Amino acid sequence: MLVVLLIASMFCQGLTVVSYGDNFITAFPENLGFFYPLSPWNYLKVTALYDNTTFTVFYKNTQKNLQIQQSGQTMDVLFTDYFGVNKLGSSILSIRVTSDKNITVVSESRRASSIQTNVVQPTVNLGTDYMIPLLDYPGYLESFDLPRLVSTTMKYNSFKLLIINAVDSQNTITVVKQTSTDVQEETFDIDSYQLVQLQTNGSVLRVRSSKEVAVIFTHPCVETADCNCNMVINQILPTKFQGRSFIVPSFFNVAETQLLVLSENSSSLFHNGSQLEATYSELLPFSNLETSQLVNASDRVSLRLVSPGLIVELIPDTMFFACYLLQFYSQNGRAVVIAETDSKDDVRTHKGLLSASEWTAIAGTKYSSTEVTIADRSATIWHPTSKIAVYMLEYMSAKVVFGGPAIPINEKPDLHGCVLVPGAFAVGPDPLNWTKSLEFCVNNGNQFACPVSKAVLEDMADNLTTEDGTGWIGLRRSLLTTEWYWQGEYEPSVSYVHWDDGQPLDFSKGLCASMSLDPKKDFKWRSARCCEKKKPVCYKRPACLNPSQTWFLKYIP
Repeated sequence: MLVVLLIASMFCQGLTVVSYGDNFITAFPENLGFFYPLSPWNYLKVTALYDNTTFTVFYKNTQKNLQIQQSGQTMDVLFTDYFGVNKLGSSILSIRVTSDKNITVVSESRRASSIQTNVVQPTVNLGTDYMIPLLDYPGYLESFDLPRLVSTTMKYNSFKLLIINAVDSQNTITVVKQTSTDVQEETFDIDSYQLVQLQTNGSVLRVRSSKEVAVIFTHPCVETADCNCNMVINQILPTKFQGRSFIVPSFFNVAETQLLVLSENSSSLFHNGSQLEATYSELLPFSNLETSQLVNASDRVSLRLVSPGLIVELIPDTMFFACYLLQFYSQNGRAVVIAETDSKDDVRTHKGLLSASEWTAIAGTKYSSTEVTIADRSATIWHPTSKIAVYMLEYMSAKVVFGGPAIPINEKPDLHGCVLVPGAFAVGPDPLNWTKSLEFCVNNGNQFACPVSKAVLEDMADNLTTEDGTGWIGLRRSLLTTEWYWQGEYEPSVSYVHWDDGQPLDFSKGLCASMSLDPKKDFKWRSARCCEKKKPVCYKRPACLNPSQTWFLKYIP
């Protein structure tokens, strides 16, 4: 049965769910931190993916225009007025961000030791159908044997839902609730860009809407094991983003952990050779997280990792990405990285190879995982040839953790980094010798095409127009060692070749490499004398995200 599930998951098409865009809507849930009387600080972290990005923040029937000049820079937008949604019912306290170029947005709420961050999803990722966790607060405390510190009033004795209308028109909302005897539906309307907050104390099953909404699951003050108060927040993804195969990441220093399963129907989970039956919304024991572990489901589900003060949505394997942006509250955040075992040592950051002292193989999978410290507040983690999963975490103490999945930027691996604008291949108009061909490419803002892997060669073949004859590529022999090397690549050594039959010729008969431009000849390579004239095959490097460590603070009254 497990083999069948694994095969089925291989053919399950993943959705491209990049977390950048030009339109966002969110709200700041109430951050109680009732031990601390001071008002919380609410931020939006806005990161520009392109130079000279202008964005607008809409709030309380007001708007503020702001600009970030450099790609990769982040602006902290601090709301000096209190914006926490602390009342049930409708409200105008939604916050909308629009931009002339793609940006990412992270919300952050601080109140003494109660800190939470949340990756705000662009409106293109929102939907009209959401499954809601059936968590009731007293049951949550009982499951972790925590003290009932805030159970004196109903207001703080239940989780809450924020439903935010993401469109500029009236939106009809249907809330499906489980009562003691049956299932009931409640329908109401929300005006443009407004929100409503509901108590959910383990009763709300589903939220449906006529148009797109954002749904946030939250509690203003969840007790943690060391008697602290920490808000929890989880922006729920629409049902279209569910999956069947998950790697539950290892979160060290989290002693008590459970899996929260959301399933359309009863679903069987397979873990460590055992089968677990899960109903619609159920907490399952999952206490041993010293290593990352595989969980498969018989049907599409969403999984959350739940521990005191922490709810983390898990990334299904069909939604692994090639590169991620990480935004931390402070320096020395932590990242959990899941990568294919055979290529785990190729995982990179914006500063070079990932410095991971120890990787642990994940049983039953082709993956390994590691946890590393990231010294910068903003970072990228990416892989040049395969997809990975990345989670960002921060520790306020040994038992207080917050964070979640990192911000996915690009699904397609690329040798050059975290790609924003893909690279482009082009064939020069005139035949030139190898040296002149190199000059032609460089003078036109390009480099020689270097098909250093099968994936790059296939990408080149898909993007080149059909040509006759052959063209020069950036592969040649060293005059000193006679070894082949790549011209201008970060890794000049040659590990992949696509030579034609009988190729390459003897050293004396060719120092440079050409490529057939005819698809019928499979773009095979041949060695040739460098003085021969062939058309240059050029490559314009992609534009990659390079996160800046220069942050700007803007106050919004």
